[in-house]
Amino acid sequence: MTTAWELIQTVERAGGQFVVNGDLLGISPAIAVQTVLEEVRRNKAEIINLLNTRSATPDDSVPDGCWGEWLLDNCAHIDDWGSGTGELYLSRARWCADHGRPVPASRRAFVAALQAEGFQVTIDGLVYGLILKVDLEAQT
Repeated sequence: MTTAWELIQTVERAGGQFVVNGDLLGISPAIAVQTVLEEVRRNKAEIINLLNTRSATPDDSVPDGCWGEWLLDNCAHIDDWGSGTGELYLSRARWCADHGRPVPASRRAFVAALQAEGFQVTIDGLVYGLILKVDLEAQT
């Protein structure tokens, strides 16, 4: 039998995000919960309780240096270049899912976390000085 915490991790690793509204539990995209749907339904109350009580940092990251790991694995710092918050968010979400880490709660929370790390984000969603390595390789 899978525990509620294991179910949360399974869904988040698959790229799913939970939304709790009282006793209602939403998960999107639906495909992220497809393989464990019945177990999630059976453990719904406990899952809601865990989600409501777990600490929430700006992007639900854990204080284990995974920001640095993701940045080193996927990004380059170049002063005159930048990447859009959308592509950075998707990269971070995929990295978290692949490494068993909580997926960022939303793009807005991810942007707030970037700003907390000292990155400048423009009103049109460009992050100065940060570019995905795959984009940099495509330019050279």
